[in-house]
This record gives sequence, C-alpha cells and structure tokens, in this order.
Amino acid sequence: MDRMLEQTEQHLARVILVANQKGGVGKSSIVSAIAGMVAGPQRRVLVVDADQQGNVSRNDLGVAGDRGKTLAMALQYAQVLEPVRDVRPGLDVIPGGPLLAAMASMVATAGQTGIDIASNFATTLAQLCEREQYSLVLIDSGPGDAPLLDVLLDISRYLVVPSCDDEASFDGVELLAGRYLRARARGAGIALLGVVLFNVNPRATTRNEEALQSLTDLLDGSGATAFRSIIRTDKATAIDLRKQHLTAGELVTESEKQKKNRLKQLGSGQKIRQDKRLWSRDPSCLANDYQQLAREILSRVATHEGRYSEEAMSS
Repeated sequence: MDRMLEQTEQHLARVILVANQKGGVGKSSIVSAIAGMVAGPQRRVLVVDADQQGNVSRNDLGVAGDRGKTLAMALQYAQVLEPVRDVRPGLDVIPGGPLLAAMASMVATAGQTGIDIASNFATTLAQLCEREQYSLVLIDSGPGDAPLLDVLLDISRYLVVPSCDDEASFDGVELLAGRYLRARARGAGIALLGVVLFNVNPRATTRNEEALQSLTDLLDGSGATAFRSIIRTDKATAIDLRKQHLTAGELVTESEKQKKNRLKQLGSGQKIRQDKRLWSRDPSCLANDYQQLAREILSRVATHEGRYSEEAMSS
C-alpha cells in the first residue's frame, strides 16, 4: 500500500492548481495561456477544467467536451480519465461543465457513503499521467465549489493564486489561504508557489506594490512570495482571446498574419476583408506578461524539486 501511494505521489509531482475563491480573477485565462506556452511535441501538458462553468475548456481553448461528465465519473467512481487529445500540439484537456455541480453535495456526503473522492481522483489522474507522461498538469478550479476545492488541494502538488487588486479579490485569497492551511494540516503535500496580480495597470507601480504587500500579509506563514510577473489590463485582447478561442501566443500569430494580409490587400487595391476581425491592436504585451509568468512558475517548481531532492538525499 505504501508503495502504491508513493507511485501515485510521484506521478502527481507536477500538478499545479490555480485557485481563488472569487471568480473573475484570471484563473482560466492563466491556465489557458500557460498551457499553450508550455505544451509542444516534446513537452506534453494536461489541462483539467474542474469548473462547472467550463471556461478554460469551452471558451478559452474551444473544446466542446462532455459537460464535465468524464471528470465527474472519475471523482465519484474512479473511472478511467480519457482527455480530449491534442487540442493543441502536446496539449490534452479534461473538460469541465455543469455536470460537476453535483460534486459539491457528493463531497459533503462522501464520509457517510464510504466514497473517497480525493483518493479516486488521485488514482485516476496518476494513472493518466503515467500513461501519457505529462510534463505539467494545470487544474482550473471553480470559485464557488468549496468542497471540490478541498479535494483539489489534497491531490495537487503546487498552488498558484491569481488576484485582482480589489478588496473582494483579497477576500477570496484570504478564504483560500484558510483552506490551504487546513489541507496542509490534513497532511496534503501541496506547496504555495505564489500569488500573481491579474488585470492591473503595469504603470501603477505604487498601487501594485501595495496590493502585492497586502496579498503577502494575507498569506503570512505560507512561506511563499508574490510573483514579480503581473498580468496587465487589456480588455480588447481579453475579448479576442475568448471570442476566437485562442491562447495568448496564438493571438499574437493571428494578429501579425492579419496585419500582413491587410497590407497586402491595400497594396493590391483589394477591398479589406473583415473576417475574424480582432479588436486588439497589439496583443504581444499581454502575451509577454503570460510568458514571463510561465517562466517564473516553472523556475519556482524547479527550485522546489531541487529542495525536495536534497531533503530526500539527506534523510
């Protein structure tokens, strides 16, 4: 039994949960952008959409999915997880959706029914990771699904917390911090990588520093520091990302292609077509923010892995 548990933990060693108990703080956007930047033919990534709204799978990545049925069955019955494969090169997705809504009551009554939902999910996800050899697993959590959030905290290895710079977002971080500490007290091996500011003005340096300090104070005792990368406000680009179902990197490529086509059409005297019109003028700034965050997240994961390796060798 100990050997099986050790193997499960090994296969879940790079599972990153992105969470905040308030909605609209960038969880899905960050998961989509990071997944799109990390995934490739030589580096496979899995996105788990654990939100009943299904934003990251349906809206961000354009995956119709099964309304969360596969994930719900894995949680409840430990059924084999079958992702939607190669949504992008090297990127698989387990879709979310409304069928996950019933999981809150299922988790709440699990003790009475004898169902171990955390164990079910850990086992099935570990089996999938072993089969597919994912370099990274990113889980997008729903803001209001507190019982399911506890399950995700129990099985994940790392936690990234996005937050806007308003009091409601800070309240969501504080609520999550309490759940994180309780998960740690239960014996969960999850580590908080840090908090990232989302949807802020990059020029408002004083305000951003104050917000980061407030978030650091809320997470006092966690051992984590805020990410230096921030995700700027860019409404036009955000609209394009969701409307076109593109990742940040893909939107930059599409924007450059459209600019070239417009110049070509102008040069030849053709009427400019408005098919798949983009609202954003230059999505590269926002894409660069996500790229810097991806690098910082991977760097912190590498630091944690090095530390754990040293502790294992010395024990």
